[in-house]
Amino acid sequence: MIKNLIFDLGGVIIPLNRIACIRAFDKVVGYKHFGEILSAYRQEGFFDRFERGLISSMEFRDAIKRGISYNQDGSPRYVSDDQIDYSLNCFLSDIPARRIYTLLHFKKDYRLFLLSNTNPIGMARARELFRDHGCECSSIFEKEYLSYELKCAKPDDMIFEKMLEDSGVNPDETLYIDDYPANVKAGEKFGLHSVLFNPKEDDLYEKIHNALERK
Repeated sequence: MIKNLIFDLGGVIIPLNRIACIRAFDKVVGYKHFGEILSAYRQEGFFDRFERGLISSMEFRDAIKRGISYNQDGSPRYVSDDQIDYSLNCFLSDIPARRIYTLLHFKKDYRLFLLSNTNPIGMARARELFRDHGCECSSIFEKEYLSYELKCAKPDDMIFEKMLEDSGVNPDETLYIDDYPANVKAGEKFGLHSVLFNPKEDDLYEKIHNALERK
């Protein structure tokens, strides 16, 4: 019997807009190459190090500032931390109300956990998006397992090992929902009942309901 639900954040709960993020870094910040390190699933380069907590928010912003283009007259381009944070957070779209409803619905009967590759700037924005619906992450999820706090990221074994050890959940009693096939496969390796969510086609409530019906 399933007793626990583990959710990915970006793509499953919060829709992602990669194009808007890349465009903002280009137009607002003047950083032309963010698309080379931005993925919907696992980041690259210094962004990957940021999401694994190996560099700070300040170090991430400094890396961006070192790579920005100059003004047309050749003078250095000034960019604020707020402009960088705004551009990064363009990656996160508003949470559909139905997904919040889905979380609150299943919270009545199941323990809910969050397992996410994310960073402190993005997570602060994610918490704001939850508050827009009148709720807090901490009121929905029993515990959050975040890559930048755990110093490791999905689909690496270590993040699953740390989450399972700390939560104490029985994998055979746990349903894990993620939108990245490699993460789903990693969850299955640890005995989790893993479900691949397609953000463009699937309804989160129906996906979970149907998976639970089969268990």
